[in-house]
Amino acid sequence: MTKYGFVASGGGYRSFYTAGALVWLQRLGKPVVHIASTSSGNNITMDYLLWDVGQEELPPVLARTMRLSLGDIFHVLANFLGLRPQLLPTGTHLFTVDKDNCRKSLQLDDPLRRQVLAKNLQQVRWDIVATNLTKRQTRFFRVNDILATIDETSLNAFMDAFLAGITTIPYFKAIQIDGEYYIEGGYMDNTPLASIFADPEVDEIIAVDFTDYDYHAELDKLYHKNVLTLPLTGIDTHLLVSDLQLTLPNKRIFAQAESINALLAAVGKDKLTVGERTYYRKPLHILRPKNLESMTISLKDSTAQKRYFELGLAEAAAMF
Repeated sequence: MTKYGFVASGGGYRSFYTAGALVWLQRLGKPVVHIASTSSGNNITMDYLLWDVGQEELPPVLARTMRLSLGDIFHVLANFLGLRPQLLPTGTHLFTVDKDNCRKSLQLDDPLRRQVLAKNLQQVRWDIVATNLTKRQTRFFRVNDILATIDETSLNAFMDAFLAGITTIPYFKAIQIDGEYYIEGGYMDNTPLASIFADPEVDEIIAVDFTDYDYHAELDKLYHKNVLTLPLTGIDTHLLVSDLQLTLPNKRIFAQAESINALLAAVGKDKLTVGERTYYRKPLHILRPKNLESMTISLKDSTAQKRYFELGLAEAAAMF
């Protein structure tokens, strides 16, 4: 049976689409043996690996999110990420993420969920991708190594890696690990394919790409807003700038991956080493939803998470 690697890109609320794709693959019995994730893709992957498939229809946090009303949306963000606004604003960041509250909201304080996670990590390799801002380089946190034994010490180390992988500035304060600053992996690589390509257990790769977005229309909309809407327009503009920074490079990353696959196929090789770098050939399946909004901060549409999830289910079903 074909074994799949899965790339859970960052994308704010778009990642509910990713959740739909993963749930469909699970229902279809497609073995996902390696996941690489960053930003909001980390939240979806965490929930997926806490899913007791034999007892539950959906991953636990996702199931709760699908039941949300408009009034609940802010409550979910506060609990899911442990978000807290600054009591004394400094201008450097809007929110802090409380590690203990985040861990609790992820259900990592539940002994039964820890057992489910340990069992699922025996079947799935998980890499959290973050950016070491101090050294200006990508770092892959190997979750299976960090949580080889799940206890208070390893969970504390895991939460550092998890928070490093979801931290987007200036919305959140950069995370410090061993005296170095970390932010989410999307600043260097929002579609972290490298470790999956190098995994001999993976036969084919499924990746989610959120680049297909009408930036022209979004800019037009922002530029024609009333000048008296400064606070809300400022938030939407900051969101768009972050989106441009984190998603536009995806186009180049996927083009490079497809070119390498084609080159290796042409010379009849599964891998090729040039200098100190080895390139691998694996079929790449890309899910490209069109015009999904991130809505991480502005929360303009409380129904988006359900629509995106259902779209992920449908488009994964169409692919397979």
